[in-house]
Amino acid sequence: MRTAPVPSTPTHITYRLYGSIPNLGLSKLHSSHRLRRAKLEEDISLEERATNATARKTFRQRLTESELDYYIAFDTLLDKAMQGPRFLQDAAAKQVVIDSWKFIARRYGLRIYAISVMSNHVHVLLENRSASSTPLADILTEHKRFTATKLNRMQDAKGRRVWAEKEYSRTVRFGHFERTLWYVLNNPVKAGLTDDPTNWCGNYYTEEMRSNFVKVRALAG
Repeated sequence: MRTAPVPSTPTHITYRLYGSIPNLGLSKLHSSHRLRRAKLEEDISLEERATNATARKTFRQRLTESELDYYIAFDTLLDKAMQGPRFLQDAAAKQVVIDSWKFIARRYGLRIYAISVMSNHVHVLLENRSASSTPLADILTEHKRFTATKLNRMQDAKGRRVWAEKEYSRTVRFGHFERTLWYVLNNPVKAGLTDDPTNWCGNYYTEEMRSNFVKVRALAG
């Protein structure tokens, strides 16, 4: 049972619609990731990590690379999915998700830096700026329950299962915030939905992020 509070450092969360990735593709991805982790633990043993600082550092670096590669492959599966639910694709559905996060941010004292609502998944970049110890899992459950009810009512789909149970969450490493912000907001560009992420209906970012985003965009372009 997950009881971790919302992190006090920026965190990138990705969650998706139920059935948005074929089971076979997801199973292959998980299997590949487990094998890579096992190979890493074989290459750099627990004993080496316990007694050798260089080995510990190398292990952490390679583990981080593995986790990042896994996430990019996971996100690519979502972007390239040809089947499965896509009922977040219209502007009204996207706004339901965005408004829910804005409400949750006020309620729990979170800072939502950016949101990108795609047709079958959502990216959120957030941070806990309060003394709240509410577990992230509980906040996500509340958000998913509310948005599922609202979307099903709005789209006349009573009883439809909306969200997949698990999400992907990773802490943004020091010095990687702007890169992550760009990654989140650039999702619809990557998917060929728009050339201007600053005005796309599924993207939300705070006014304080505007100057940072423009700077990152200029560097990336």
